[in-house]
Amino acid sequence: MHSHAAEMPVDLKQIDNDPNFSSRMDKLVQLSRDRHVNTFAQIEWPDTLSDTAWWLSPELLSVHGTEFADSLTEAQLKRLSKWECINAFSLNVEGERELLSALSAQLYAPDLPHIDTYIHHFIDEENKHLWFFAEFCRRYGGKLYSSKKVGVANEAFCREMAFFLLFARIYLFEELGGHYNVVAGGDERVEPFVRNIHQIHHADEARHITFGRAILAQAKEIAFSAADAAQREAAVAHLQRYLQISVEALYQPAMYRDSGIEGGVALRRALLAHPARREHHVFTLLKRPLKFMNDIGIRLEGSSL
Repeated sequence: MHSHAAEMPVDLKQIDNDPNFSSRMDKLVQLSRDRHVNTFAQIEWPDTLSDTAWWLSPELLSVHGTEFADSLTEAQLKRLSKWECINAFSLNVEGERELLSALSAQLYAPDLPHIDTYIHHFIDEENKHLWFFAEFCRRYGGKLYSSKKVGVANEAFCREMAFFLLFARIYLFEELGGHYNVVAGGDERVEPFVRNIHQIHHADEARHITFGRAILAQAKEIAFSAADAAQREAAVAHLQRYLQISVEALYQPAMYRDSGIEGGVALRRALLAHPARREHHVFTLLKRPLKFMNDIGIRLEGSSL
């Protein structure tokens, strides 16, 4: 692939020089300072959590809306909710770890000085999330799951497109986790401490999603002007694949096994192909990010999810 479209050099400085974008960054920095929480000191960890409580809302379970859910008792569904919660939090650990590494590499880029301060806050908040999700999984699950997901190939994109794709992946990851936070964090059926973890996470993630939308709205045209036709097509395929593996990671065979449900691999395959689950992915789980990406001109196909 060519590194740039031949006819017009483009520059990420256009993002940083936009006064509306700079103003939004200043507001996000102020909100992060005003709402700073020392989660290392302020989370009080219970010795145990009840195995007979909901650890996730029933509507968030991977079997919801299918005949597989109908075949399980409420006690079995609650047990599954524990291990689906451990899986969701393990995915957060995996995602936050990758995100911290990628964000750190963006600091002090010569053409983007105005986003540095907010990225420091972003990294600080994600570092805390990484810690408390891992701590939760170890304390109450005795382990973290590994998704063993196949990574998205790192094609040789031009810098502008690589920048856009980085923040697009971060945004999609945040929106996916944000759906779990909003539903479980606002559900009084969910075990209170688990609900509290979702609420703490969402308080920061709402700002991160605002940041993601702002930077993607700025960076999309710059990236797609800098790239040639092959790169533009590859970029959309890259994000499509990222969404697909992110959704598939929610169907972890080990969580079925740990819940006492046999045939986890076959169950995963059946659920991923189930019309009710595919509808859930497009119209509930990913409704907001798919709409936003479409609004900025990136059409991601729900049919493959």
